[in-house]
Amino acid sequence: MTSLLDKFLMKLNMNTISNNSNYIGEIFHYTALKNIEPILLNSQNKIVLRASQFDCLNDMSEGTIVEQCYYEVCKNLKNDGQISEELYNLLSSIRPSRNETFIIYQNGKHKTHRGEYTTYILSFSKNNDILPMWNYYSKGDMFEGINLGLNTEKILSNFPRSFADGKVQVSVNSVVYLPEEQKQIIKEFLLDIIKNYDEEFDSSVRATVSMKLTSWKMLFKQECFSHEQEVRIIVNIANKYKDIFPVKYRTNSGYIIPYIELKISKDTLKSVTLGPFRGTESQIALQKRTLYKMLESNQYNVDKENIRESKVPVRY
Repeated sequence: MTSLLDKFLMKLNMNTISNNSNYIGEIFHYTALKNIEPILLNSQNKIVLRASQFDCLNDMSEGTIVEQCYYEVCKNLKNDGQISEELYNLLSSIRPSRNETFIIYQNGKHKTHRGEYTTYILSFSKNNDILPMWNYYSKGDMFEGINLGLNTEKILSNFPRSFADGKVQVSVNSVVYLPEEQKQIIKEFLLDIIKNYDEEFDSSVRATVSMKLTSWKMLFKQECFSHEQEVRIIVNIANKYKDIFPVKYRTNSGYIIPYIELKISKDTLKSVTLGPFRGTESQIALQKRTLYKMLESNQYNVDKENIRESKVPVRY
C-alpha cells in the first residue's frame, strides 16, 4: 500500500524532491605546503583528506542562513496572496530535520534506516588561483600555500551509493552565497509544494520541507564568503553506524575539531598549483620540476603542464 508521503512525493516535480546536484569538474583544495606529506605521501597509498565536523567549521554562522531565508520567503508568499494563513502557519513552523534517510544493504536486502546522523565537510574552490585563499596560508611576508586539483567524478566513484552498505552518503555540491539566489531556490521549491498541497498531506509536507531545509543548511552561506567560490564534499554518516569512520581530533586557534579521513584513489589528482612565490624564474622552474618528480616517484600521474605556479603578482 502506498504511503501518504510516497503519494505526495509522486505529485512533485523531480527537481523538487531530488538531492542537490553534484558539481562536476575540477575543484581545488587549498592547504599549507607542509600538508603535502600527510595528504599525498602517506603510507596508505591514497590521497588522505580531512573532513571536519560541520558544526565546528570556522564560519560561526554555519548552518543558520537557511532558516532566516526560508521564513522570509514564506512571509513574502503570504503577503503576495500565494498561500493562505493556514498554509503559512504550517510552512513557517517547519524546522530542519535532525534525521536522514539511508538505504541500507544488509543480508542481501535493502532496508530503510531513518535516524540521526553527523555531517563532515571538506572545502574546495572552483578557482585555483585566488589571492584571498592564498592569504590563509601566508606566514610573515611569505606564502606557504599549495592547492590540489581533484576531479569530482573520480571523487564520487570512490564513494558509490553502495559504499559502506549505504550507511554513508557522499556528495560534492556548490555553495550558494547570494541572498536573492537562495530565496529563488526556496521559492521555486515551495511553489511546487503549494501547487500540490492538500490538507491530507500536512505531515508529508512537514517531512519533505524539513529534509530539504536540512540539505540547504550545508550549502547556504553569507555573501561575505563568496570570494572562496566554495565547493564542498559533504559526508553524512548515520550515527547508528558511526564507527565506519574513526573520529580523530585536531586543534586550530584554540579549538578542538573532530574530523574523519577520506581516502581517495591517486588518479583523482589532476593538477597542483604552488602559491605566490618570490623567487626567480629559475627557482620557480626548479620547484615545479621537483614537485613533478616527487609526484611521479609516488605513483601520481599528473601532466607536467598541470604543475603550475600562482600568477597573483604580489611581493609580500
